[in-house]
Amino acid sequence: MDFGHFLEVSCIQEGEKTMPRLLQLSVLLALGGCMNAQSQPAPVPSNSNEPAKTSSTTAPPAAHDPLLDLPPLPKKKVSLIGGTVAKLDPIQNQVTVQTFGGKQKMRLGFDVRTRFYRDGQASNQRELKPGQRVYVDTQLEGTRIFAKTIWIETQAPVGDARGQVMSYDPGAGTLTLRDELSAEPTKFQLDPNTVVRQDKETRSVADLKPGTLVSLTFGAPGRERGAVREINVLAQPGSSFSFFGKITYIDLSRRLIAIANQPDSKTYDIYLEALPSSVLRDVRQGSEVGISAVFDGSRYVARSIELAPSTPSTDR
Repeated sequence: MDFGHFLEVSCIQEGEKTMPRLLQLSVLLALGGCMNAQSQPAPVPSNSNEPAKTSSTTAPPAAHDPLLDLPPLPKKKVSLIGGTVAKLDPIQNQVTVQTFGGKQKMRLGFDVRTRFYRDGQASNQRELKPGQRVYVDTQLEGTRIFAKTIWIETQAPVGDARGQVMSYDPGAGTLTLRDELSAEPTKFQLDPNTVVRQDKETRSVADLKPGTLVSLTFGAPGRERGAVREINVLAQPGSSFSFFGKITYIDLSRRLIAIANQPDSKTYDIYLEALPSSVLRDVRQGSEVGISAVFDGSRYVARSIELAPSTPSTDR
């Protein structure tokens, strides 16, 4: 027997048996690869029209710039004054106010922090003009008096008036008054029904002497027709008065202070020219004082001033 031929035939037969197995294995591997590829998720196409997401965080508010911004107003006590605008300096941002019922003029500073109102409506400094009647919330800022809020009044008051008697003509029944708002002489007509009072006591028209401070109340016809219903005598020349309250304004160069009088909740200008400088050494704005004064026909002149005793602190 030819063993070489036998081995050759055997190898061929063995190879023929192995080929189908290899083919089957290759097919199975190929099928497995296809199935694995199909099981992978398809990539999501990018949408160029979709807006890009932005951060939801907002920028913090701008901090106060000490070089560019004005400092906030100090939290100090505010005092209300009333008067007419005597002078306006828009370049220096200053307004001079002639206070009601006195000769005192106050120079006030203002700036973008000042709030303006005109007849109760929010306004601005362009509405402020000389001659206008104003009320001002004031406070100290350093060494100057600052106008925190300015109320501009353009409507004439109806129902009352206040001023100083210049003359009274009993024959014609005409009272000439220097009105505290306009500082101009104004004539009012009195009739037999007009009542004159002082401290709730009835007086006569003979008490309406020149220099007397009075307030007028009008009847139904109104101020335009001068129908004066009642005259209240506030002060006569030579009359003595007592005041008690806190000093809201002080100008020692003019020997002048303003006091918020507690009994009637009104502010009065009082001149200190008759008092020695030693008495005024401890007088400060905000001090609580008692003052005895005389009305000389145009102003109140102090005869004495006493500081109220300070209340001992209860803080421990």
